[in-house]
Amino acid sequence: MKTCRHLIQALWLGIPLSCFFLLSACSTLPPELDSPGLQPITLGQAMEDPEHYRGKRVRWGGKILELTNDAQDTWVQILAYPLDNAGRPKENATPLGRFVVHTSAFLDPAIYLPEKELTVVGTLAGLAERTVGKRKIKIPLLEARSWHLWPKRKQTPPPAPPPYWWYDPWWGGCYRSYWCW
Repeated sequence: MKTCRHLIQALWLGIPLSCFFLLSACSTLPPELDSPGLQPITLGQAMEDPEHYRGKRVRWGGKILELTNDAQDTWVQILAYPLDNAGRPKENATPLGRFVVHTSAFLDPAIYLPEKELTVVGTLAGLAERTVGKRKIKIPLLEARSWHLWPKRKQTPPPAPPPYWWYDPWWGGCYRSYWCW
């Protein structure tokens, strides 16, 4: 009888723990973004000391600002946002700044449109000079190894108001009652 009780206790503890460990091992990161050896380098750190971080692998993402195709190369300017656990740029976060992605692959400007979300895994390659308005700025340059273009977010409609019979503006209030005075 004692053994049976210990077995039941072990099951009560073992099953939830095993489920926890199995589920925590799952990753929602797209396979092209799952890259070993990534460094937790921020955009600000790369701007301050680009030579120190040259050659380090990072995963950055944001919204596409501009895409330019040359004869052999593609250059993508991105407005950086913090990434969530899935590697997608956070929707309502504050932008972190700009960076440029370089790749020898052709990226179609009809697909990689401005305002679309893109996450890139690549190697830091110093700074690139770009013109914003009439001002020239230097922003981090990322040599892309892999990237993921995110689908458009589904817009969820706001919740419907309660039905008229559910909501009574005078319920519980002293709006038209002489008993409140």
